[in-house]
Amino acid sequence: MQNQQQNPTTNQQSNPLQTNSLIQSRTQAMIFCTDMHEILAKLQDLLNQETSRLRANDLSILSILHEEKHQLIETYAYFANIFKSNRRALSQFAPDKLAKLRMVIDQFQECLRRNHLAIDAQQQVALGIMETITKHVENRQRPTTYGNPNQPQQHAQNNHSTSLALNISI
Repeated sequence: MQNQQQNPTTNQQSNPLQTNSLIQSRTQAMIFCTDMHEILAKLQDLLNQETSRLRANDLSILSILHEEKHQLIETYAYFANIFKSNRRALSQFAPDKLAKLRMVIDQFQECLRRNHLAIDAQQQVALGIMETITKHVENRQRPTTYGNPNQPQQHAQNNHSTSLALNISI
């Protein structure tokens, strides 16, 4: 069990089915809780970075953060499976560490909520821009003549105003 906590990513890649490891002592429970706490802290830090970048509209590093986040999520999922199968042993051997771990999980969930709000805000901005462009294009394509539909339409020669209106709306 101790080898798993010392390098969980390596063990997960070499044997992903080893999530049924049993925690059988206080030492194992303490090591597990400490390692899971570290994983959550790293993931929470990364989410905070991502959230602050999103709010600052600095999207340049997000792809790099995404790869790291993906790896941490895989490791967290691995630990979560061990946690689920050893909940009773953890309560018995390390109730104090388990209580602290639950607080960290609550903080992590709040961090996820803030991250989701930042992502949602970015998405709403993008959708608003697309909606403005779509409305402008639809208005531009609307017929401008009245009366006889067989009469040829006169096209406006001034495209500059459309570009200016589009730039202002964006």
